[in-house]
Amino acid sequence: MLYVFSRFKECQNRFEKEKRSLWWKGVFFVDWIIAFFIHGASINDYFAYRFFYLRRSGRKEFITFRRHKKIQAICNPTLTDRELCRDKACFNRHFSAYLGRNWLDVSTCTFQEFCNFFLNYEVVFLKDISSFRGIGIKKLQSSDVNVEKLYQQLQTKKEANYILEEPIIENDELASFHPWSINTIRIVTVYNEKTDKVYLMNARIRMGNNKNNVDNFHFQGIGANIDIQSGVINSLGYDMFDNTYICHPLTGKQIVGFQIPCWEECKLFVEKAARMIPTVRYIGWDVVIGVNGNFSLIEANDNADHDFQQLYNKGLWKEYRKVLSKIPVSYTHLR
Repeated sequence: MLYVFSRFKECQNRFEKEKRSLWWKGVFFVDWIIAFFIHGASINDYFAYRFFYLRRSGRKEFITFRRHKKIQAICNPTLTDRELCRDKACFNRHFSAYLGRNWLDVSTCTFQEFCNFFLNYEVVFLKDISSFRGIGIKKLQSSDVNVEKLYQQLQTKKEANYILEEPIIENDELASFHPWSINTIRIVTVYNEKTDKVYLMNARIRMGNNKNNVDNFHFQGIGANIDIQSGVINSLGYDMFDNTYICHPLTGKQIVGFQIPCWEECKLFVEKAARMIPTVRYIGWDVVIGVNGNFSLIEANDNADHDFQQLYNKGLWKEYRKVLSKIPVSYTHLR
């Protein structure tokens, strides 16, 4: 219970700018409990979606923690199939035609192959195969690396496996938001294998900040909504601390109204990738738009965050229910 109170206070401080009396905080806590039982809203959901301003009809619009679990149960029921998304080495092998970059599995390569990789690239990314949210990714300058020592260290870490990847050259327009990281496009899809239809549910741009070398939302990154049809950013930029931005705070590049380059081609790229793993129907794809209109698939998230899709946009539960009702499984528990 102490953790619940602590978590409630943390989220309230992050999302609620207005100072509230102890009485109002108590009212909100009771209201959250009601929202939890009726709508399955987590504490983060309650404050992120401003449930304290919404009536029941408004709260029904949002994907909450419990509704997200329903999406998972319908679309991605088999854990073994989801490992294709979660293990970076398995993912790279399965989606080799979509990667747009060279890579090396450290657990199976020879020392000479390991050395050659560092000789070929000035910068190399070292990734833990089971890492997530940007954790476990290191950007290495090849000239600063003692290759023999690093190889021996990685080979002795039997509990963790690693891959090496070459750097990606990003489209200049997107790179100018935050040149210190790759700025990716997150597109969430639901695939209906019976009709071979890929539904594009949401799209977001993710930008790095504070000169971090990853754009992840949980590393002070900035997100913004992309209109699926036009590819234009149609929301303010925002971060996990509920700060909002018209322009990037570091580079000053305007976020709102920016046209994502090669947008139609990007959507087709993701639709093709979604058909490569038909048993995992719900996936958030992270894509880099490169120079000359080429694309690189970074990763596939079988449990793509529901809140990231809806912040500074709208509730998407109605759209998901409509799509999920067409999937050839039991969906009576979608109500």
